[in-house]
Amino acid sequence: MAISVFLADASPPVILPALAERRDDLQGQIVPLRKQIFLQNIEVGPLQRPNIVTNRSSMQATPPFGLDENETFPWSSAEKVVIGLLKIKSGGKRNRANTKVPYFSYSLEIDPLLILRGKDQLNLQIRRKGDLRAKTSNALRTLSKEVKGPASALDIIKTQRKLDKLLAKEDDGNLPKDLKYVRGSYYGVHKVDPEFPDEDQLVLIALTGTSSTKRLAYWQPINVTTLDHVVKLIDLPYGWSLNEDGEPLSPWSGLGNQAHMGDDEPVIRCDDSERGFSPADEGLTLMAGKIPAEFQNSYNRDGNGYFRLSLRNPTDFPLSIPALRRNKEGILWRESLVCLISTSSGAAANAVCLPRFSSLQELKDTEATVLEPGEEVSTIVNPLLFSSFPSISGYSQLTLRFCLGKTFAQSTFYFNSSYHEKIRLKLKAGVPTRPISLAD
Repeated sequence: MAISVFLADASPPVILPALAERRDDLQGQIVPLRKQIFLQNIEVGPLQRPNIVTNRSSMQATPPFGLDENETFPWSSAEKVVIGLLKIKSGGKRNRANTKVPYFSYSLEIDPLLILRGKDQLNLQIRRKGDLRAKTSNALRTLSKEVKGPASALDIIKTQRKLDKLLAKEDDGNLPKDLKYVRGSYYGVHKVDPEFPDEDQLVLIALTGTSSTKRLAYWQPINVTTLDHVVKLIDLPYGWSLNEDGEPLSPWSGLGNQAHMGDDEPVIRCDDSERGFSPADEGLTLMAGKIPAEFQNSYNRDGNGYFRLSLRNPTDFPLSIPALRRNKEGILWRESLVCLISTSSGAAANAVCLPRFSSLQELKDTEATVLEPGEEVSTIVNPLLFSSFPSISGYSQLTLRFCLGKTFAQSTFYFNSSYHEKIRLKLKAGVPTRPISLAD
């Protein structure tokens, strides 16, 4: 700011030479700054005060256990599913600042009878000596040995009666030392208290998470109809569903005929698009790695949404994955990939998101991707740009599953709407995401 000296006769102000030089320097700094502000308005719209909302203040009441807008749970996209017992170990309503909606948090224990999905990801814990629930775990182990045939054929009424008799028996103290259970938790914001089943009632249980403590996503009472329906759903590839007639629907249904996007005789065929699914050969590994942002700050500790997906064949023989299609031009990653996104804030539970791609009907003569021994193929994707990406206010921890049929890789991503929404707009507009201060 220039400093002026005014004479007593009210003549024009006199600016000292040294101060005039300082004024010119300041003006030289202001002009580029105005240019930066102008460019910023072009890139991301009019300047606005950042709408930074904390997770606490942005929490909204949600239906208990992740129900969607149709009051149904997407079992076909569930990470881990068991039939078993669910017990509240501790917890209840919690008081939280800056919100009038009750917050609930529970510590849980799950004793599985049958594991329908995700056996290798359950991280089963061994019961300690003297654990009061050891008798319950032993009863379920005994009962599981008597279960024959597929899960859909389970007579839940007879099974429940047998369990009741086992639990009613006196404990002789000779319990196995390797009895196992699943450590669980649940937390959510609800207007009414979430309901839990009786601790000796067999129910369907969906779990999520990669840590040793799994988060309860949903539970549902079992009868013949629900068991058959859920078993059919979880037998589908990730992201698929059933229509009103109980026929399979792929995430690409409604996009025209896609019979060429699967094998000639697939195991499952979409009732709408005729797109087929066949399982991959065992042994393939799919991995997802976050790509750090070129310029890091406190908002993008997990990057700007870019992930590298790598599919590898670590065996000594060729392996095929029919869900990943290819043609003479190369591997069709975008046309084959499904991403399931869940948020810690409850804004979405297993939202089915697809990459942007051109018309599927224009693709001809596709075939399954085959990897030779030791071969690895990879691609870079950004799920922030996928269709149906959930609307998120404030910040949230995203759980992402990148799926090729029933083969998937899981990762997490820290999303902050005040930063990443601007990144999404820039990427969609083809504008560089480098900081404006670099003036490039």
